[in-house]
Amino acid sequence: VIMLKSLRAKIFSSFMLLVLMLVIAGIMSIIEFNKVGVSIKNVMDDNYKSIEQTKQMLDALEREDSGLLMYLMGNREMGSQTINTAYSAIQDAIKIAQNNITEKDEDKYINNIIKKYEEFHTSVKQTTDTSEQLTLEEKNEIYLQNQQLFFSAKKAINELMQLNQEGVYKQTNTMKENSKRAMMPAIVSIVAAIVFALLLNFFISEYFIRPINRLIDGVKSFYPEKGIINSGIKSNDEIKRLETETNNLIGRLLRLKNQSK
Repeated sequence: VIMLKSLRAKIFSSFMLLVLMLVIAGIMSIIEFNKVGVSIKNVMDDNYKSIEQTKQMLDALEREDSGLLMYLMGNREMGSQTINTAYSAIQDAIKIAQNNITEKDEDKYINNIIKKYEEFHTSVKQTTDTSEQLTLEEKNEIYLQNQQLFFSAKKAINELMQLNQEGVYKQTNTMKENSKRAMMPAIVSIVAAIVFALLLNFFISEYFIRPINRLIDGVKSFYPEKGIINSGIKSNDEIKRLETETNNLIGRLLRLKNQSK
């Protein structure tokens, strides 16, 4: 540690050290908060897309099931159109989901959806192709059988949605922890500022105010008989020099006084 002789230099160096620590802490906080912000945006964008696609799949699946029911009830044109539109919609949603995998094993969930949906869609097409030869009772029975495949495909889609929802929850907790870490430099800087302010106050009091008070007391209690002011200042800075120069002045005045006698 380099002991500065200049009191001004000591105070200035302490102040600059405090400012430097606050600047560093501020920069670190900004960097960390920026990382958290980028992370939040990426997580929300990716998981939102995945969840949105599962909603699209569920909607298309429901419409295809409704299309099958319309077809069996005799509205073949509207039913066929609804089935084809739903098929195209769910295929588009699956492609987007495949290009936006964000969670572990998400591709397996998507493959399961493809498998379960193909089973349902194949059954729907077979039913529409053979519905003309079926009685009302047979149609009802086949529709109920299709419902089992429908619920199986719906379950697979819901599992993918749940996976992404859990991913959002986990990422949210991670972001909370990252936010806490981002706040740490700011907290440290505040604590450091308080500690340094107390130390600086102690330093000024110990090395500036107290010596000046001692010098003032020494001047108040000075008598020519004493010859010099001895305030007990042991430092080697401007205040000690002031005491020395004051004693030199007193010495010169006393010599002039003695010479004049």
